[in-house]
Amino acid sequence: MAAIREKKMNYIIVILILLVNIQTQAQAISKRINDYTNSYVKTGDFSGCILISENDKIIFENCYGFANQSFTVPNEQNTKFKIGSVSKQFTASAILIMEQQGLLKTTDTLSKFFPNNINAKRIIIQQLLTHTSGIPDIYNVPNFNKLSNQNKTVSELSNLVLDAELEFEPGTQYQYSNGGYAVLAEIIEKVSGVTYQDFLTKHIFIPLNMISTGHNSINEVIPNLAVGYDPLDYDRVKITDLLDPELLKGSGSLYSTVNDLQIWINSIKNRSLLTTESYDKFLTNYGNNYGFGISLYKSFDQEVFGHDGRVNGYIADYLYYKKSDISIIILGNIQTGVADFFRRDIAAIVFQREYKSRAKTIPPEKELIADKGRILGTYSFGPNFKVYVEELEGRVQARANEGGYSELILLKDKRFFSRTLYSYIEFINDNEGKIIKMIWTNNDGNSFEGIKE
Repeated sequence: MAAIREKKMNYIIVILILLVNIQTQAQAISKRINDYTNSYVKTGDFSGCILISENDKIIFENCYGFANQSFTVPNEQNTKFKIGSVSKQFTASAILIMEQQGLLKTTDTLSKFFPNNINAKRIIIQQLLTHTSGIPDIYNVPNFNKLSNQNKTVSELSNLVLDAELEFEPGTQYQYSNGGYAVLAEIIEKVSGVTYQDFLTKHIFIPLNMISTGHNSINEVIPNLAVGYDPLDYDRVKITDLLDPELLKGSGSLYSTVNDLQIWINSIKNRSLLTTESYDKFLTNYGNNYGFGISLYKSFDQEVFGHDGRVNGYIADYLYYKKSDISIIILGNIQTGVADFFRRDIAAIVFQREYKSRAKTIPPEKELIADKGRILGTYSFGPNFKVYVEELEGRVQARANEGGYSELILLKDKRFFSRTLYSYIEFINDNEGKIIKMIWTNNDGNSFEGIKE
């Protein structure tokens, strides 16, 4: 009898030791995530919330920085953030729901909805969903940033991109296009007879009880929505410029919380919203690691699904690791390039792999070079990709094609740094001291050369 009691006691001790080890390990991982994230908070490059779940249980949650810096309102779990291109999978799901309702087919040609457009008969809905339509990106529309002041509707925007010359023959290439998703939003409104936001609310957000997710309309007051900020100088921020959400409808106009996005992830992994046939379409890799508005690839030897998003003043990112049943959600309200590597580094911490902080450490040069005019100009990285370096309001800024501007900050080592892209830029002279090219080095260490025109 004593032997049985001793054996039972030993078993309890082993269990207790295992529980203590698990708790200690979890605490160590939480500390590493906090230390890693705070390295960017301290440099002024991250503000937002992180949520990590495993087997439907939250294993890490924390918020950093302020939802409103003017009034020092902290970010909290119920803070809403604009999610940029994460919106695309909701648009894709709406199209699949309409297909389930018999209102359209993903094999329909666009001429069914845009009979007067010449390009429409060459494109099918599926090509819009998979970025293989050849329709140009909305950011390549001339003077796109000025459209916010012109009260353009998504209908007018979709006609602009449909009327533009196609980038390639539909179905022959992959090229990420927000323009294609603007067209999808217009199709949703044309066919359903209701607004994009009303359709998503009725058929996605309400059924899933995603009570903190919606479409952001211009000048609308949204409780708990964080103010969006863009980088300014080396470590300051400014309130982001206005961009009418109508222009991002379909491609990047939604806002959400980390908790609501967890609900969304659960609905995908459990296949609880759409039919089996629709989910099969949604989660098929059609090439280029992309399904219907959702990224599909391998990371840390596991299949994952998710998406990232960037929009004026905000970053968003999530990944779901199927084998481990782990989801990592990151939402932020400072638009910097940390989004490009945050999710992988935090996953590396969770899976106990190698990682490192890339937070900037080289201090800024207090005075910009006197002959900064030499670096201004156009740099060609290819036939369809140009970077323009200009001086605006006394600051050196760069933009790619018709995209937004990113300030270039001179560092002590004479390189420039872009907080928006978290990249380093060098300008190369010839033997006579004339600038001939730009070397752009991304945060992953890959470098690209642009020849000055």
